[in-house]
Amino acid sequence: MTRNDNPHGSSSHGAELPKFSVNVVPTDRLRREELATVLNLYRRGQVTPLIFGDGNKPEAAIIPFAAFVRLMKYDHAAHVHAEADFQAELSHRIQESDASGEAGMTVEELAESLGPLGQQWADDHRAARQKKRHE
Repeated sequence: MTRNDNPHGSSSHGAELPKFSVNVVPTDRLRREELATVLNLYRRGQVTPLIFGDGNKPEAAIIPFAAFVRLMKYDHAAHVHAEADFQAELSHRIQESDASGEAGMTVEELAESLGPLGQQWADDHRAARQKKRHE
């Protein structure tokens, strides 16, 4: 089966996966022996994931722990980079708004105009303000 989609979404918006072939092990057929075999392969340096799911649809993968750590580091670095870009754009827009002297939008509205990361920031900012009011 060739797969390049993720039914659960992806945190890398716009990032396409290369086409690749996987063999899906049905969850009801996954036994201790398969797990032991995969673990022994990982101990010998192999990195091929064990992919399982139902209905021949990949739903989860078992990967070497070192590969998991690399993925977590990559995701964290991408998040930090996206956050830095968001903060820089937010600061730039605030400075432009202040310089124009026009009545503008709230900082939350500005953040929301910057996409999903901005929406999350605005939601968090509103929640923090609400929490302070109730304290």
